[in-house]
Amino acid sequence: MTAPRWLDDEPWLRQLLHALLDSLEKPRTRTVTRRIKRSTTPSLFAFGEDTEYRWQLIERLADDHGLFEIHYDRRLAPHQERYDNAQLRLRPDADPLLREWLQRPRVNPVDAEWQAALHDHAGIFLDSGSALLDAKPALPERSPKEMVAAFARLPGLLDQDLTLRELSARAFHGDSKFLDHRSDLLVRLFGDRASAIPARPLLLTAWAPAGFQQLLIVENQDSFLRLVEHPPKDTALFYSGGFRASAARLNSSHTRFAYLAGSDTGYFQRHWLNPNHAAAFWGDLDYAGLGILAALRQSLPHLRAWQPGYQPMLRALLDGNGHTAEQARKQGQTDPGQTGCDYADQQLLPALRAHGRFLDQEGFQSE
Repeated sequence: MTAPRWLDDEPWLRQLLHALLDSLEKPRTRTVTRRIKRSTTPSLFAFGEDTEYRWQLIERLADDHGLFEIHYDRRLAPHQERYDNAQLRLRPDADPLLREWLQRPRVNPVDAEWQAALHDHAGIFLDSGSALLDAKPALPERSPKEMVAAFARLPGLLDQDLTLRELSARAFHGDSKFLDHRSDLLVRLFGDRASAIPARPLLLTAWAPAGFQQLLIVENQDSFLRLVEHPPKDTALFYSGGFRASAARLNSSHTRFAYLAGSDTGYFQRHWLNPNHAAAFWGDLDYAGLGILAALRQSLPHLRAWQPGYQPMLRALLDGNGHTAEQARKQGQTDPGQTGCDYADQQLLPALRAHGRFLDQEGFQSE
């Protein structure tokens, strides 16, 4: 229903309708009402104007358009206007009509809180904070005002050569992981300064005998340490710790190694990425473990699943052993599809799909 043509000519009435809508937008437990008194609606008591006509307009909004109900006070003195102390009770379904007439679209209260918080800090962000308004990154029990203030602290830290985890911990109440996976957001907010945040080093543990001819990457710590006690011949070992998300950075300048005693560190640094050396991976016989294999092959294309480790696990799986995803809380694992390793793709993955069970490598010794 379109607004009456005469509404634009009555600014006092538009002001009254705006006030009702303001009350409607506030947290409340009751119906929105307005008591007609000189203090609340002075335009109806400006007797130099046609106040009778003005009240007729209000009655038309109630009767013809159903915006509100009018409840008159029956205890008026003879000299009082009949609308004196009357109550306007806004109808529950009046909201959309009022918004259309007044051209006031509904504002999400959360958006409004973020916009208010950004108002004090907009000059700090390259995009005036629109990226924050789009994403609304949140921490439990932290208001939008606190979150915007935390992001506003970052420019003072960006020139201190801090990693993303260090920045996060210092700006976001000690939470070092809050900025993980939010690099794109930071670039929108701070541009090239965010792009220059140093990559977090990938820290790996290795045991490397001199002259090794094979590299074996082990997913889990216990299995890695058992192999260090009885290592395969001419084999360097390192513990991956299940770093699937970081596998693409394996051969970057940010990778750091901690060496166990007895390692020839110089020889390892020179030869561990040598494509002429065989490279193998051994981890859990589940989708996540083989997903690590697939991810590691981005840095080591010649990497293969280590058959001496996987073969006894495969036999146990084919014999009906193993646990379901639900039993080991692995429901979130996804089938990697293809790893690029023939043994994994033609034997290990088909067995996992057929039997629907998994095995962890700590329960097995290699052949």
